[in-house]
Amino acid sequence: MLSDLDLLAPDAILGLSAAFRADPRENKIDLGVGVFRTPDNQTPVMKAVKRAQTQIVDNESTKSYLPPEGAPGFGDAIVNLLLSEKHPAVKDARALAVQTPGGCGALRIGGELLKRAGANKVYVGEPTWANHKPLLSAAGLEVIALPFYNKENCVIDFDDFMSGVEKLEADDVLLLHGCCHNPTGADLTREQIDTIFDAAEKQNFVVFIDTAYHGFGEGLDNDAYMVREAARRLPSTLISYSCSKNFGLYRERAGALIAVGESADHTKALISHMTSLARGMYSMPPGHGGLIVSSILQDIDLSAMWRSELSDMREAVIGNRELLVKTAQEMQLGDELDFITRQRGMFSMLPVTKEQTEIFRDKHGVYMTGNGRINMCGVNTGNVEALVAAYKDVVLS
Repeated sequence: MLSDLDLLAPDAILGLSAAFRADPRENKIDLGVGVFRTPDNQTPVMKAVKRAQTQIVDNESTKSYLPPEGAPGFGDAIVNLLLSEKHPAVKDARALAVQTPGGCGALRIGGELLKRAGANKVYVGEPTWANHKPLLSAAGLEVIALPFYNKENCVIDFDDFMSGVEKLEADDVLLLHGCCHNPTGADLTREQIDTIFDAAEKQNFVVFIDTAYHGFGEGLDNDAYMVREAARRLPSTLISYSCSKNFGLYRERAGALIAVGESADHTKALISHMTSLARGMYSMPPGHGGLIVSSILQDIDLSAMWRSELSDMREAVIGNRELLVKTAQEMQLGDELDFITRQRGMFSMLPVTKEQTEIFRDKHGVYMTGNGRINMCGVNTGNVEALVAAYKDVVLS
């Protein structure tokens, strides 16, 4: 039986990182990696995280199992951070969370919950994060792409997107990016979000919001507009949350699945199913990352330190966007890359073909994913002119 399984192709993004490491060229540029990087190519541990870790180690008295819902205080801390303590859903106890192994764990548990509730189809704008389809398909859901992003013009094609959304039915699910769209960086406006929720209220489909870059767009509060409106307007919704980027806890696998129900009792019922699903998959989440997050968010000084560090990270990414566009203008590209400063988060998508990304890599040592996604953290003063020159050669010549 096991001998019948063939070798699978390596994961495209993970394989890209391996290819970059194996490239001997000193002037190579890594725009494919999906983590925050400093100009010297480091992914540092945040100071607030280090301090929280020290406190945890000094005070920890056991390594006993966590409950399926996660570390004490973690779920409430995430809900209060994302929705705010004053949100009606929070005050009415209609919003609760379970800790999951990263955002991936939240997406998978959310998919399993939706399947258990009777959903069969989940619709998502194209392109989307590469792992959305595998995670949700593994839960037994059919993942259906809707037109979303016009790659040639580097803008959201909202009319086309809504023409698909307006066909959704009551048992369907719409997956949205909460902020900082991956892979395009093109976020919905507040007016567009409101229009989508108008359709959700009218057609009674479920909205599932993936929030992986909270705080990297326009700040913690502004980035939460979509999830707060969903929790306010819709009878029920699911929100997956990742602490990988905004807390820098990539390898610790700290995430959450937030359920907003029609009532406090309904939300408790949803949580009971979520913990039941978790018990059958991984039993309970890893403890360390969740303890770090809850320690930071429940401590005034650590929370202030973390918020300041996250703000610095966000401003650094915005600065890289401005640097790339300014350099392109100085190198006579006109407004070719101006769209990059209109986008948010760590990623943007260049208007290139898969074949052109291979030329970027082979000829110029510029690594990006096959769909043209670039991580803005990889742009710096030391490589930006070479990057623009490569773009001129590959795309405009």
